[in-house]
Amino acid sequence: MNRTIRVSAAQLPTVIEGTSFAAKQRRNTVTILSAMRVAGERKTDLLLFGEYANLHHRTWSTNRKEYVPDPIPGRFTKTIGAAARRYKMNVAMPMFGRHNGQLSSTVVVFDRKGDIVHCYQKSHPTEPEQDMGMSPGNDLPVIALDCARIGIMTCMDIEYPEVAQVLMVRGAQILLFPHVQASWGEIDWEIRYRARAVDTGLPVVSACYGYPDGVWLPGKMIGRTSVVGPDGLILADLGRRIDILTIDLDISRGRTTQFYFNKQFPRTEAVIASRRPELYTALVEQQNKTRMLARLRARTKKGTRHA
Repeated sequence: MNRTIRVSAAQLPTVIEGTSFAAKQRRNTVTILSAMRVAGERKTDLLLFGEYANLHHRTWSTNRKEYVPDPIPGRFTKTIGAAARRYKMNVAMPMFGRHNGQLSSTVVVFDRKGDIVHCYQKSHPTEPEQDMGMSPGNDLPVIALDCARIGIMTCMDIEYPEVAQVLMVRGAQILLFPHVQASWGEIDWEIRYRARAVDTGLPVVSACYGYPDGVWLPGKMIGRTSVVGPDGLILADLGRRIDILTIDLDISRGRTTQFYFNKQFPRTEAVIASRRPELYTALVEQQNKTRMLARLRARTKKGTRHA
């Protein structure tokens, strides 16, 4: 049975102009609401924004004044919830915020009524993020919406194939990937993000940030807000430009391949059925992480980069 849903991803401007932090924040909120209006007029079922969408400051900064968390729930989430209700669409809104007393990179998921149905806390915040006081999340949930079951990988989360695999095993139908990325470039994008779709047989929807036409150089925010199909093919890609991507996805179709079994099965089901978890225990042995973390900490103290 065809189960087509309309998915949109917003590639907002990397740079928000303004004379003060407050002015830039106000302009950013107006930009977000404008993107929601466009997506709503397109009858979107699910809209995704890039990581830290509530902050006008997208790229990393050592200036702590550039990072002011919004409370979750709070005035900003109330504004987004009202727009989600107005346009009758589900929204995944990544925020720099404080939820249940913890500072984190959190994706706040709203349903069509504008209610908060889940808050996903980034599970792999970087060391600089943790130095700012951000807490890692301790769960990889699959969130059931009226249009699909979604799993979320926020920025650094995608570096670990296990995250996508767990979301697959738990029944996700779409993987959402909000992020900020500048330095690693096209090879990383082409291989890593598409690999997560191939690994799981699930579509991957990403959202980053862009620039006005012609304003891009290597090292800047990569953009590439996109949708990758279950077979790893790029179905839609905004490149660097500021825009709203919208595409219809048939989530019932999936990917069918002759994988492992000598007949055609949905790839996601075949991967889950043929895995051998008993062989992968080294990945979850805490002593391996503890040993390597101690080694890297020692290098940091010595000021060296290699063993």
